Parts: sequence; structure tokens; C-alpha cells
Amino acid sequence: MKIMFLGRMLKRSRWALLVLLLMQASAFAQQLGLTLTLAPELRNAQIIRLADFNITGSGSVSRLFELRVTGITAATKEVIVRFQLTSDRFPAAPIVSTVSRPIAVTPPIYTITYDELKRRSQVDYNDKAVQEITDAVLQTGKLPAGTYIFTLNVSDARQPNVVSDSKQETLTIFNPTTLDLISPGTPVGNNECVAQFGLLPQFKWSSNADRFLLTVCEVLSGNASPEEVMQNQPRLQRLVQRGADFAGSPSFIYPPAELPLQFGKTYYWQVQALINAPSGETRLPSEIWCFQISSLNNPGNNVLLQQLLNALNSADLNALFESNGPLQGFTPTGAVTMNGRRLELIELLNLLRTQPLKPLAVQVE
Repeated sequence: MKIMFLGRMLKRSRWALLVLLLMQASAFAQQLGLTLTLAPELRNAQIIRLADFNITGSGSVSRLFELRVTGITAATKEVIVRFQLTSDRFPAAPIVSTVSRPIAVTPPIYTITYDELKRRSQVDYNDKAVQEITDAVLQTGKLPAGTYIFTLNVSDARQPNVVSDSKQETLTIFNPTTLDLISPGTPVGNNECVAQFGLLPQFKWSSNADRFLLTVCEVLSGNASPEEVMQNQPRLQRLVQRGADFAGSPSFIYPPAELPLQFGKTYYWQVQALINAPSGETRLPSEIWCFQISSLNNPGNNVLLQQLLNALNSADLNALFESNGPLQGFTPTGAVTMNGRRLELIELLNLLRTQPLKPLAVQVE
């Protein structure tokens, strides 16, 4: 009877010890709370450079994140912190893994950053992933595009295998790099500026960025370069944002309420992509394009256009538009260039009146 009694007492003691351990682990899990936030310079960033994401520790180590530990009831408690940085670019293994030595945390709130964690941890690097990131940064100056996941958990140093809490944050890098103008006009320097009919052109471009600054400037006499033109007082300067001003491909129609464009004037325009980066906003400029507002749509030019038609009727050019002529069915627009220079309508009329003109060749496009 005594042996059986002792056996039962021993079993009960083991169960009591197990329950006590579980209660301690549960109590620890209930005591601590974690809040994980990325460093302010990383939040909403679309481009990140090596100095902002220094995971290897050469030079100054980046903060990367803040892990706030709350619910600390004892004057001092020692914890083990584990950290992993993973990415969809490197699915085989974490880029960085750390297991800290016991860290003394004090109430009421204790904050741990990556630079502190690195000093207190054994750090394992995925050599292949780190080398690829380093090579990409050296070539482009930026962290490769992709999704980067920060995972941290905390354990009581007395029970390192019992996780109290785990938190995760995701950093998505887009690295917007494309910005190509589509219309209106053509790149400055490509002979003449293309005529635009109407005073409210629609500006179109392609880009994988989300925010843009659109600027339109009039070409003034004395401007020596496209860059100088873009320093003139803008006729239009507007912030254009995906989801608010356009959906899909970027575009923007010249607003009627803005400073109006004028018939016969030439304008240069440019778009700058506004990209968030830890060091501040980065601007990616496009080429500078030009267009001219055709004076033919100007009601005041109707008389000049009629005079042009009369001049053509009295010149040898009239045969081009008659029956069986190469331009039968076409009507003149008044858009003329001479030796690469665009002629105004009045210049063309004066030329027809003062000089006999004969067609040398006709090309229909």
C-alpha cells in the first residue's frame, strides 16, 4: 500500500511540476507585448540606397526597425530576441538571421533597434543573397526591387524555446525608373515642333511611378537652351497623382482655368517623377518635348486662310489640287517649313505674293 501511495504521489508531483511550468510560460506570454515598426526613413519609401539599408554592418549600421517591448512587470527581465529578414527575391533562405544573447529589458517600455540587436547577437548572413544585393547596389545605387519581410519574436531567457510573441512587417520596394513622354509634340532638337490643334492638349506619358510634376513653359525670344526655357514662368505646373488624376497610363488634360495657351506660340513641357526615398524626395526628370499651338484654329486667321486659298488659285500650285492632281481631295493647312524653319501663315502669304513658286516634287504621307 505504501509503494502504491508513493507512486501516486510521485505522478501527482510530476503533473504539478508540468502544470507549474506551463503556468509560468503562459504568465510570461501574457505579460509581454510587442510592437514592431519600420524606421521612419523606410516607411513609404519606393527607392532605398545602401546607406539606408546597411544590413551587413560596414560603417554605421542602419536602425531598420524599432521593436517595443511592453508589459514588463519585473524591475528587470532578460529576454532572447530572434530576427529574420526574408525576401521573395531569395526564397531559399533568410537574408539575415540573428539570435540574441540575453537582453535585460526594463519597465515600462524597452525599445530594441537592429543596430542594438546586431551588437548583442550572433548574426548569420545568406552570403549569396548579400552578395547579390551588394552588387545591385554598386551598379544602380539602389536596393533591388522586391518584398522584404522583417520577422521578430521574443522569449524569456529562462525559457528560450517558448515564444512570448511574434511580429512581422513588410517593406515593398518598387524602384520606379521608367519615364517616357508620349504626346503632344516631339523631343526638343528633332527638327520642328509638331503642331497641336486646340488650346487644351492632353499630355500623355508612361511610367511606373505614382506621383508627377508636370510643367509647361512658353518659348521666349532670347532663350538659348531647352533648360533655360523650362526656367521661364510656367504656363502650367501641376502635381499629378495616380488614382486621383488618372487611372492606368498617366495623362492630364490642360485645365481651362489655367493660364491659357495661345495660338501660334511654341511651348516646351517636361514631367518629373516624384519618388519617396529615406534621404528625402527624389526627382526623376523626363526629356523635354515641344509643341506649337497651330494658328489655323484661331478665328482671327480665317481671313488669312482665305487669302492663302486665293493665292494658291492664282499660282502654279493650284494644279496640284485640281482633278487628277496629286493632291486632289486635300485642302491646305497653312503649315509650312522652309529649310527646317516653320513659317507663319502671314509669311507664307507674302512669299506667294512676291515670288513665283513651282512644285519640284510632291510626297503624300
